[in-house]
Amino acid sequence: MKSKRKHSTNEIFEISAHKRPKITVRKLDKGTVLIEGDSAALEFLGNLLLALAGSNEHSVQLSPNGAGSARFTRESTLGLYLHKLPCEEGSHAQSKRLMRREGTATGE
Repeated sequence: MKSKRKHSTNEIFEISAHKRPKITVRKLDKGTVLIEGDSAALEFLGNLLLALAGSNEHSVQLSPNGAGSARFTRESTLGLYLHKLPCEEGSHAQSKRLMRREGTATGE
C-alpha cells in the first residue's frame, strides 16, 4: 500500500486558503483558552497539528496581529505557538522558560 505524502505546515496554509478558515483564540477564564471555529477552521487546525507532528519542522506560530492573521476572527486576542519536542533545532530557551514559569518543565 502506497503511503500518502505528508504536507508541510506551509502547504497546509496553502491548501486551506480557498476555504478561508477562521479560528477564534482567546482567554475564556483564568485557566482556560477557547479555541473555536467552524468545521473548516477546526480541520485546518487539526491538519496543521498533524503536519507539524509528521515533519522535520519544530515549530509554527500564527497570530491575530502578525503572520497567519488571516486565519483568525476579530474576536481573537491570542495567537498560537506550536512547538514539537524534542526540538531538533537544539535548545529552545523561550519555550523552556515558559514551561518552567507554568510549572510544566520535565527536568531538562
